[in-house]
Amino acid sequence: MPLEEIITRSITGIRPFNELPIDAEIWREAHNHHSLHRHLHAVAAHRPGIVFGLEVVASKVTERTIVVAPGVAIDSNGQTIVLEQPVSFTIEEPRQIYIVLSFLRAADRNSAVTVGGGQQFYREVEGRDLKQTKELPATPYLELARIFRSGPEKPIRDAAKAFTPASDEINLLYRPIAFPHCFADIGVGELSYVPKTGASAWNPNRAGLWNLVREGNGCGFHLAFTGPLNLRAPSFGPADPALVYVAGAQGFQPLADAEVDGVRRYLDSGGLLFAESCGGEEFTNSFLELAGKLGADLKDVAAGHPLLMSHHVFSAPPGGPKGRLQADLNAGVIFGDRNYGGAWQGDVPDPGAVDARERIRQAQEFGLNVVALAAQRRRVRELSGMG
Repeated sequence: MPLEEIITRSITGIRPFNELPIDAEIWREAHNHHSLHRHLHAVAAHRPGIVFGLEVVASKVTERTIVVAPGVAIDSNGQTIVLEQPVSFTIEEPRQIYIVLSFLRAADRNSAVTVGGGQQFYREVEGRDLKQTKELPATPYLELARIFRSGPEKPIRDAAKAFTPASDEINLLYRPIAFPHCFADIGVGELSYVPKTGASAWNPNRAGLWNLVREGNGCGFHLAFTGPLNLRAPSFGPADPALVYVAGAQGFQPLADAEVDGVRRYLDSGGLLFAESCGGEEFTNSFLELAGKLGADLKDVAAGHPLLMSHHVFSAPPGGPKGRLQADLNAGVIFGDRNYGGAWQGDVPDPGAVDARERIRQAQEFGLNVVALAAQRRRVRELSGMG
């Protein structure tokens, strides 16, 4: 229902007094008073669309199958729709198929009472209807994805080029986004180490990392600072931070084998490690040694890289004191010496220059790209094993 139509509806309520007779009509109007205000607020203040989650990816376990992630959305009537568990669809028919989500209200069969020789149900359950369909519904819905199937035996793939998906690739161009959208709901932690000389702290950019978390929480991200990661934890999963940050100006003692194994298990669980040198080559050499043990093949981040497109759009990495920025997203490792973390806490070269604030802003925006990419990596890792 368009907003223009919603605002034409009169919203009425009940003025209670002791002698007021309560029947079904009075009860319904009293509750509709709150519901209609909620619907108006959802549509007018937040806009229909996806609030969080509801990603659609190709299953890595079952052929010709897609997986829809849990999430929350608002439809054009202002109804809140919750998908609490992942749902899979096997799609084989050769034609255009839409994956749509709708609000569904149903009677609770456990609330039956006998009335006039029949049954009435006094409890309603707010649910959802998630389905694949050949035609878009005439009633309120949210499109989560579409795909043109060229044949029943063709594999389903995530789109190689998101803006020009081919046949048998998942098309996400028509997903409506609510406001404010939750871009990520993750923890942000730290990788601790022992400096070789003990002359400086192992977390020189902690204030900057905390500032980035604060900035993200004001820009549609739901972030929590979680502190040092426990590398000796028996396992890692969704409860652990999706992003771990480390920075240093000097070399550090090599991690014990059990700690290296802990970092590897963390990355295998879908975590992302972002490391920055904020001094000489000593930290660089120490971290690259660790990256080698993790099997990371670091390559320069160039135009079009996911790090430059995951949230804010960059044509190239923002500048910094030096010029190195490399990544291996398959391994889950990013390394650079541009010291964005220093900029997050106001530590930039020539701080009195007219462009100093602009450099800080660009570093913060790039930091949110790293956060968004970490959330996407964790989410895809969780979903790809389903179906």
